[in-house]
Amino acid sequence: MFSITNLHAELPAEIDPFTRRLLTDRIRDAIVSGLAEMTHILLVERDDGEGDFLREAAFSPFYNPLSETRFGHPDFEPPWCWSGRMEHWGWEAIHTVGNGGFAFVILIPDAEGIDPKLLTMLREFAPFS
Repeated sequence: MFSITNLHAELPAEIDPFTRRLLTDRIRDAIVSGLAEMTHILLVERDDGEGDFLREAAFSPFYNPLSETRFGHPDFEPPWCWSGRMEHWGWEAIHTVGNGGFAFVILIPDAEGIDPKLLTMLREFAPFS
């Protein structure tokens, strides 16, 4: 999982051009809106799973603490407040924490090696945008 907590730092050179532009756009949006210090960007990578979310962000995309349900339960809804499908790339989700403005911006490519359970959940819950 590629994790960005310092939005003013340079991005690694090996990031592909489309993903670099996507990350740069999200970083610019957070800085312009005065939320750079309250934004943590997560880019899901090949072979990342629930443990990577727990380690990097202290939450699971498969568990909603408000309803105390896990993905697969009939009442489950993902823990984030917004998600959407980006044509030709994958998904974006925003998970806010508390009322102070802190948020995780999560970018999930629709690609080989991405957790199939995560992709299944996104296909079910994230509308095309």
